[in-house]
Amino acid sequence: MRSIYNLSGEGITVAVISDSFNCLGGADIGQASGELPPTVTVVKEADCKGEKTLDEGRAMLEVIHDLAPGANLLFHAMGDNPDDLRQALNRVADHDAQIIVDDAVYFSEPMFQDGSASQTIDRLVAERGIAVFSSAGNAGLNSYQSAFADSGRYPLGEKHGVAHDFNPDPNKIDICQTITVGADAFTVLSLQWDQPAKSISGGIGSASDLDVVVYDDPACKRASQAWVIGGSTDNLGGDPVEVVGFDNKGNRRRKTVGLSILKVAGPSPSLLKYILSGSSLPSEHPSIDEYRNNPKTISSVFGHANAANVFSVGAIEAGQGKMPSAPSYYSSPGGLPVLFDNQGKRLAEPVVRQHVDAVAPTNVNTSFFSKTRPDLEKDGKPNFTGTSAAAPHAAAVAALVLQAASKKGLSLQPLELYDVLRRSSLDLGDIGYDSSTGYGLLAADKALKALSNE
Repeated sequence: MRSIYNLSGEGITVAVISDSFNCLGGADIGQASGELPPTVTVVKEADCKGEKTLDEGRAMLEVIHDLAPGANLLFHAMGDNPDDLRQALNRVADHDAQIIVDDAVYFSEPMFQDGSASQTIDRLVAERGIAVFSSAGNAGLNSYQSAFADSGRYPLGEKHGVAHDFNPDPNKIDICQTITVGADAFTVLSLQWDQPAKSISGGIGSASDLDVVVYDDPACKRASQAWVIGGSTDNLGGDPVEVVGFDNKGNRRRKTVGLSILKVAGPSPSLLKYILSGSSLPSEHPSIDEYRNNPKTISSVFGHANAANVFSVGAIEAGQGKMPSAPSYYSSPGGLPVLFDNQGKRLAEPVVRQHVDAVAPTNVNTSFFSKTRPDLEKDGKPNFTGTSAAAPHAAAVAALVLQAASKKGLSLQPLELYDVLRRSSLDLGDIGYDSSTGYGLLAADKALKALSNE
C-alpha cells in the first residue's frame, strides 16, 4: 500500500490506550533508531508502580509506526477500571484522535449490558466520527455458561448458599468443576449473570447474590485460604459480577483446582457465565477441564470490545511460513448476547453483535517487548503476542485507508471504514462471517481496491 499508492498515514492521528508507554525506559532509544516517530504525544502516562506496566502501549505504537510511519501518534494509560477507560477515550478524542485502539481488559465490565466505556465508544463513533478498534481478548475458549441449577446441597453451610449443579445429567449431581490455572501467573475469573447492573442503570441492581469458591484440590475438599482473592461480594442491590483471582505466581507448574458457584440469596439466574483471563503463552493459559460448553457456541469477547460501534480484532499467527486458517488458540470468539438496555430493562430479544470483526497478525517483532515471550523465528527478537499485537495492525491499516480516502476527497465515517475493512478481508474458517475470525484476515491492498470501487 505504501509503495504502490504512496501512503504513510500522514495527516491521520492514531491514539493507543494501553498499560504504559515508558515505565521501563528506553523510548528515547526507540525514537532515535526509528522504531517510533520523533514525537509521541503522551496524554497521560501510567504511575509505573504496578506490575501491569510492561510498556505494552509502546509495543503497540511500534507496530503502528512500522505500518503507517507518517501517522501522528498519541498515548494514554488505560488505568485500573472502566471509568478510567472512559476518561482516556474522551481525552484522546479531545486531542484530535481520528482512530483509537486499545487492549484494555476490565473484569468488572458487564457482559450482558453496555457499560460506561461501551456507551462512550458508541458516542465517539456516532457523534465525533472517531473509529475505535479494540483487542478481542485472550480468553479463547475459557468460558462456561449455564442456567443456575439448584443442587440442593450446601457445601459450606446454609448461610453460604446452595451450590450450582454442573452435571447436565438429571440423574446425577456434581457441584465441583475442575479447572487449571496458569503457571507463574495471576489468573482472573469473572462470573456474571442475567440481571441489570446498578452502576450502569441505577434502579434496584442485582436481585441475586452469587459467590465463587475455589478449592486447593480438584475434588473440592479444601476451600482455599492463601492464594485466592475475592469471589464473595454481596451483590444484592449492586452489580451482578463476582471477580476472583488465583495467585499462582512463583509456581512454575500449572495448578488444577476445584470450583463451586453458590447462590447465597435471591432467584436463580436463568443465565450465568464466567470467563477466565487468558494468556498468549501456553504455560500461563488456563483451562476448563470438565463440563465445557460446545466450542462452537462459546463466546468470550465482552465489555467494551463488544460495544455496538467498536471494531473488535482477533489474532492469527504470523511467521509460520504458510497462510493460517484458524485464529490463535487464545483469541476470544464473539457472540455474547446483550440482554439489557442502558436503563436496565430486559430487551424483548437479545442483541448478538458480529464481533470479532476481523483478525490481524500476532507474533511480530518490536525493538524491546518482551523478554518473557518466545523468539519463534530465532532472529534474536522476542515476539509480541496476543490480540494486543493484532489490534494495532488493524488501526494502522485503517490509517492508510483514511489517508487514501482523503486523497480522493472522501470523508469516510467510522462505520463506512469498518465496512471497507470487513468486505476486503480474506475469508477464513467457515464461509462468510464466523465468531472466531470475523470476516477474515485484514488485507490492506484489497481494502484500497474496495475503496477505489466506492
